Amino acid sequence: MADKKLAKHADQLAAAVDQVRAALGPVLTQPLGNILPKLTPVQRCELEALVAYSIHTLFWIYLKVNGVPPKEHPVMAELQRVQRYMEKINRAKQGGDAPEEQRRMAVDADAADRFIRSAIASAKK
Repeated sequence: MADKKLAKHADQLAAAVDQVRAALGPVLTQPLGNILPKLTPVQRCELEALVAYSIHTLFWIYLKVNGVPPKEHPVMAELQRVQRYMEKINRAKQGGDAPEEQRRMAVDADAADRFIRSAIASAKK
């Protein structure tokens, strides 16, 4: 039973590695220096995040296969960092209308009125 389970997991891992290899195939066949100039800035960010995420994920798998608990390894922090960048890229692609950005762009009319009244009062003196 354990051998069947192990064989199933090994097959799943092999299939996942094949998917990664297929997805990164066009990138791996030529130097990034040849690819990046042809891309838009957003595409560049996406590609670089994809490569970083793939490398860190493969290392995470390597640790897991070798019995090292990857959740306690610094690679987890790197994976989370890359995920945050991927979220930022997605927000930028959607126009950057995240709630915190909307708050920064909002004008506090009462505060602006106080500043203007204060400036006018100072100018009259």
